[in-house]
Amino acid sequence: MDDIQAEWESRSVTSQEVNRRWTEGSYLFKQGDTYYMMYSANYFGGQYYAVGYATADNPLGPFTKAANNPVLEKNSNEGGNVTGTGHNMMLELPDGRMLCVYHARTRQTGENRVVFIDRMEIKENGELVVHGPTTGKQSIE
Repeated sequence: MDDIQAEWESRSVTSQEVNRRWTEGSYLFKQGDTYYMMYSANYFGGQYYAVGYATADNPLGPFTKAANNPVLEKNSNEGGNVTGTGHNMMLELPDGRMLCVYHARTRQTGENRVVFIDRMEIKENGELVVHGPTTGKQSIE
């Protein structure tokens, strides 16, 4: 409760979607010598639910929130139809490629959440990037 809230972590409150802040759904993994904790913030049932991450040298912290957060959020402001992206996990394929698995809503699914899978990567500078949300077909190549 004493962490500094980033602007994106309180959008459900500042937009008056709900009157409280949520931070939940953490997922921890290690890449090289760095621990990455991905987490969701905002109201799980709302359009501002999004994913961010923090890094640490130890699985018990202290963790530092990333400057490029959120790394996954609604795309409806850019002409897409996805909102409520959150509660994710990372899947690493045998060839080293990384995928982000999460739930979200679309105009077609309404209040029903559906599962999305998008590519993600850790750049050479340690920055985590999720290439999504994506609603079209994706090749596994």
